[in-house]
Parts: sequence; structure tokens; C-alpha cells
Amino acid sequence: MTLGKRALLVIFPVILIIQLIAATTAYLTQRASLLGLEQARLAQQLSALKSAYLDYEAFNRSVLYSIIDSEALLLFLRESDTAFRNETLGLRIQQSIRSLSNTKLTFVSFAIVQPDGTPAYYFESSLSPFATMNATQQRIVREARQSSAVSGMVYVEEAEGGPLLLDTDFILPASSSRPLPSQRAEAFTLQLAVRPERFIKLKRSLEQEYGAPVEIAPQLAPIEPGLSADMLLSRSLYARLTPAPEYIAERLRTLGLAFLAGGSLMCLISIALLLWLIRRYVTGPISELDDQLTDLLLCRRAALDEPSEGGEIGRLTVNMKTLHERNTAALQRIQEISWTDSLTQISNRAHFGILASSLYEQSIEQHKRLALLFLDLDNFKQVNDQHGHDAGDALLRMFARRVQGLLRQHRDHHPDSETAFARLSGDEFAILLQTGTGDGGLPALCEALLELCRGGFSLDDRVYPVSVSIGTAWYPDDADSITQLLTRADTAMYQAKAEGKSTVVAFSAALEQHNDRMRLIEDELRALDGEAQWRLVYMPALDREGAVVSCEVLLRWHSPLLGTVSPGEFIPIAERAGLFPKIDSWVIDHALADYPRLVELFGRQVILAINVSSAQLTDDRICRYLIERAAHHGVEPGRIEIELTETYAAELSSDTMDVVQAIRQAGFRVAIDDFGVGYTSIQQLLEYPADTIKLDMAIIRRLTRPDMQESLNALVAFCQAQGKRVNAEGVDSLEKQSALLQAGCDLFQGYLISPPRSLAALRDWMAVRNRAEGALRLEQLPPRAEVLAG
Repeated sequence: MTLGKRALLVIFPVILIIQLIAATTAYLTQRASLLGLEQARLAQQLSALKSAYLDYEAFNRSVLYSIIDSEALLLFLRESDTAFRNETLGLRIQQSIRSLSNTKLTFVSFAIVQPDGTPAYYFESSLSPFATMNATQQRIVREARQSSAVSGMVYVEEAEGGPLLLDTDFILPASSSRPLPSQRAEAFTLQLAVRPERFIKLKRSLEQEYGAPVEIAPQLAPIEPGLSADMLLSRSLYARLTPAPEYIAERLRTLGLAFLAGGSLMCLISIALLLWLIRRYVTGPISELDDQLTDLLLCRRAALDEPSEGGEIGRLTVNMKTLHERNTAALQRIQEISWTDSLTQISNRAHFGILASSLYEQSIEQHKRLALLFLDLDNFKQVNDQHGHDAGDALLRMFARRVQGLLRQHRDHHPDSETAFARLSGDEFAILLQTGTGDGGLPALCEALLELCRGGFSLDDRVYPVSVSIGTAWYPDDADSITQLLTRADTAMYQAKAEGKSTVVAFSAALEQHNDRMRLIEDELRALDGEAQWRLVYMPALDREGAVVSCEVLLRWHSPLLGTVSPGEFIPIAERAGLFPKIDSWVIDHALADYPRLVELFGRQVILAINVSSAQLTDDRICRYLIERAAHHGVEPGRIEIELTETYAAELSSDTMDVVQAIRQAGFRVAIDDFGVGYTSIQQLLEYPADTIKLDMAIIRRLTRPDMQESLNALVAFCQAQGKRVNAEGVDSLEKQSALLQAGCDLFQGYLISPPRSLAALRDWMAVRNRAEGALRLEQLPPRAEVLAG
């Protein structure tokens, strides 16, 4: 019996038993995981069903509220001429409904029911001109009149024509207000009904997938434990889905077959692997040594392997290996000296050129992809300037070691990829990544490189805040030569610097277009005539009583060549090009010239808020210009508020703080803009010379959620305790407005109140507000002290 057959008889029963135990254990574990996954997926499906339901419910409520607040409904309720009311005013209501309704809805109806229960008006999105309220709609109206509940949203599964979502509300025609429950007998009933097609479709899809109905009811009966999920759709409406038993049985059957097949396959693979290993390390050393010597003589290999056993063959292998390694070591040392960077001990620029050419030729011949990562250390010059070149050299060595370790890990996870790493010059490095298909893990590699530098570098008990900016380019996607590949990766790296450093930018045609557009914008800014292309718009801010307290001036640019260019695009370009004094001067001068017209609209106490570029605060010329222009236009400095971003306020040096103090001492007001998105500390907030804190719309969006009301109250109270007025930006919904009123906020600004408007549009806006006799004013709340006490 041969040695191979003996080995097979020994290992076969052992492997078979081990694989059987492992497969059984793995099946039980995966079975539990499958059940848990199905439970989670079931809950996720019901969450999607809930989301669809809530979309229709929110749509229903918002459309009904819009109709209730419309002038057409008020005129309809107060019109005594029935024919005129039903034909003309009813048509206006119908047009309002059509404009507010989603065109994808197959059924929308709106009904007005008189106090005696007879329909005064009915409209539905059907082709029938004689459509009337069905029995379900009439029943919901009667039940709503008898109910004391505030909410009138009802979902009816078994309605004529299909399920309906109905929202019912009441209004008193005399006062145009909602009645108390005791006054509903005197009020008109308004009912909006829609057919929630997407909700119904999703419900039927779930029922078909799981082979069981979706239960929807105000109360759900208890069921036996098992695979099931229930979800609260609305305040008093639940949904539950319990899959049919055959659903999970089929999946467990498939899992069992998969483990049976996989266990058998693993058993065969293990046996084959062990047999190969035995042949490789037990029966083949002699033939292997002969093959190595032959390949070494024919220059097919660089060195002999380490001997795997002793004896004469082992000693001969050691002697031959030693002789060959001494000869090759001398040659390798010469190459290392000429190809290695003396500081970091990685490839230098010359060796990188050789490696790049070699990998590029391989990529062409083997149809592979080649990526180049251009790395530049951020803030490295400051380290050299402030702490000396020794600290800089130590930092470069540490960075190189970290990257080398990272590349080793990357090759372990992507064995089909090749990498090369080199220092090009100073704090510039490059990485080549060759891969067969796909991206070769490039995104993960870039993120890992950024992570290496997060938190800076710690040397000699000092932390240096150095990060890395990365630009990437691909062959053949972005370049058709190694020189072009390097150039375009370098371009992408400079874009990463421009985007705030410590980031990755991939080269693209859009990047080239973006660079071309930036150059074009800069050229246009240098040559443009502000009087012909710039214009000012104003965004009012209201106090708690609804009065306009201040107007923020905003710049708009429409170029004959570029079209409309947003401030977020051209302001950074202007600051980098040193053109910001031209823009700020134009805005300040024209806004102050417009101030008398703002006074005509809003009164003598209205404040003009002007944003000033942070780069203007490097000297006091901006302060002198503000004083001179205010005097020229006859505007009191106390009526002007200079807005600075919170991020810049947090970084103010002693010199720029002197400029801010000078502006304030001249009588101008100062505001911290975009508060909540920067890094202002409590100490800086206490010391910063500001009159107003403007809460950024991002923090408003977070803190106006019901669960964050107390945090919002505390933030507003803290700012007010420092004698600072609080202005909330981004007020675009009644819910945000209510939360901010509750918190005691002083001023309100946002699209719910008014978008940025020209002076002419502001005049029309004020005329509408005046005609509405305060209908657009903010809802008043008790004083903040009373709110907190309650």
C-alpha cells in the first residue's frame, strides 16, 4: 500500500465526522439568524407600509388645511346666492383642490355639508358630472359630528369603489374659525377623501408575498408567538402581518439543502487539500530541490528556498543558498541606494518613475486598470516653520511607515492588486494601484489613508494637526499616458485642497469643467459692471408680534454669459481672487441707499442686516468704509447689523477681534450668523461682542422636533441670558414656528414668512399683509417666563 493511500484511510473518517458536526452547528446558527432576519424584514416592510400611509395622511391634512385657510372657502360659506356660490365660488374651490392634489391620485373628493346635514357642495375627481357623496362619506360625517375627538382622519377599508382615507373638519362661517365640540351643530362640515393607491398596492403586494392578509384595525386581537409583526400606523390604527406557515417552511428547507450540499463539498475539498499538503511537504522535497537548482541555473528564479529538512541535502542547500545570497545582496544594495528616499526609506521619485512605467506597460498588455493617488500633507509647512525641520522629518517618517503598513493590509485583502509607494518631493507622496477589474478597493484605501491622519500626529508629547489631501485618476478612464495620469491626479489633489483639505477628489471631466467655470467666473467678476448685473433682495425677519424688525440684504448676480450664478459659487472665488472688497463695497453702498425705502415699508426702527466677508476683517478699512457710507446716506449706525459666520467667529484672532470691536464701538450692531454649524465654545459665546445670535436652519431643523423642545428652550434662554437677541433662520413650517415661539425666540426668518424679495415685491407683500389685517402675522404666545412656569 502506497503512502498516499495510507494517508487517505487515516484522514477520510476524521474529516467526515468534523464536517458533519460543523455543518450541523452552522445550520442551527443560520436557522436562528434566518428567523431573526425575516422578523426584521417583516418589520421593515410594515415600516414602509406605515410610511406610505403617513404620506397620504399628511397630504390629506395639508390639502384640507390649505382649503380651510383659503379665501375661496370663506367667500363660499358667506355667500347667500346659492347659484353663484355653487357655480362660481365652487369652481374656485375645485381649482384650488386640483392645484393642490397630486396628479397620480385616482380619486380625490371634497364635500361641504351644512349644519343640518345636507351637502352644500361636492366635488370628486371622476368623469361623472352627477357624482354625490356615497354612504360611507355621509356616515363618516355623522360620526364626526357626534365625536368629541379633535382628529378627523379615518381610514375605511370597505368603502364604495375601494378603500378611502377621509379627513373631516368643521368651520364656523361667521368667524371662519374651528368650533368647539359643543358648537359643531352650528358649523359647516368639510371632508376631504383620497384613495391611497400606493398604500393599497403595497398592502396587496405584502399579502401576495407572505400568503396572508394584512390586518388593519383600531385594536388587534392577541396571537400565538411566532413570526409576526405589528405596527402603529396612526394614533389609533394598527397593522399586523403574520406570514403563512408555508412561507418560512420553504426558506428553512432551502437552507437545509444548501448546508447539506456545502458540507459535502467542504468535506471533499478538505480531503483533497490535506492530500496535496502531504504530497507537498512529505513526499516531494527531493524532487523540489532538483527543480529549484535547475531553475536557478536557467535564471528562472532569484534564490533557493529555505531547506525544509536536515541531512546532506539540507546542508548542500544551505551552502548553495548562502553563496547565491551574498552575490545578490551586493547588487540589491546598490539599487536600494539609488532608488530609495534617504529620509523615509521608501521609493524616491526616480524609482517611482521606473515602477510607474512598468505597471503602465503591464496594464496595457494585460488589459488591467491602473490608479494613481497623489497625496499632499495639509499644514505641513506650519510644522516646519513653527517647530523646525527635525519635527517635520520625524513626521514624514511616521507618515511613510503608517502608509506602508496600510498598503500591506490592502494587498492582503485584495490579492489581485499591485501597489507602489513613493515620496515625490517635500510632503508630496504617490501611490500606484493596479487591479484587474473593478476599483481594486480604491475607495476603502482612500478612506483608510484619511483615517491615518485624523487626530493628527503625536510626537514628543505634542500633537501636530496634519492631515492629507488626496487626488485620484485612473488609466485608461482618465488618461492615456503615465504623464497625463500623474498630472490629472495632481489636479484632483488641488481640488481636494480647495474643498477644505483632508478629503479625496477623483478626477473627472466635470472637474475640468468646474475648473474652467471657476476661471470664467473669476474673469467675469473682474470685468463685470455691478450696476448692470448685480441686484439686491431682502429677507424680512419678524418679531413675536408679527412686526418686521429687520431685513437681511442678499446679493444676486445674473451674468449675460453665465446666467444666474449663486452666491455660494462666486463668493468663495471672489475671496480667493481678492475681489471681495469690490463686492462688499457695492452691497454696502446700495443697501444703505435702499434703507429709506425699507423705512417707508417697515418704520424707522427697522434694522438692515449686511453680511460681510470674513476676509475683510484683516484690517479696519471695512470699519472706516461703513462709517463713511452710513454718514453719506444718512443712516444711523445703530440701524445697521453686520453679520459674521459662526465658524469665523470661533477663529477670531486678537487682530481681527479688534476690527469687530471697532465696528461695534462705531455704533453698528454685530450678529453671529449660522450659529450651530461651527465650533464656537461657550467661553467664546460669552466673550464675543455680538448683539444677535442667528440660529442656522440646520440646527433649527433638528431642535424643533417635539423631543428636542427642552433643548431648544435651553439654547434660546442661554443666548438671551447673555443679553443677545435670538433670530431663527429657516422657519418654513408652522410646526417649527410653534416650537420656536414656545422656546421664546425673539425673531423669525424663513420661507414661511417670506422668501428673499426685491423692494417692489416687498411692497406688494406688505400690502397683502395689511389687507389680511394680521392674518399672516405670527401666532402670539404668553411671555416666555409664563410658558416656563407653566
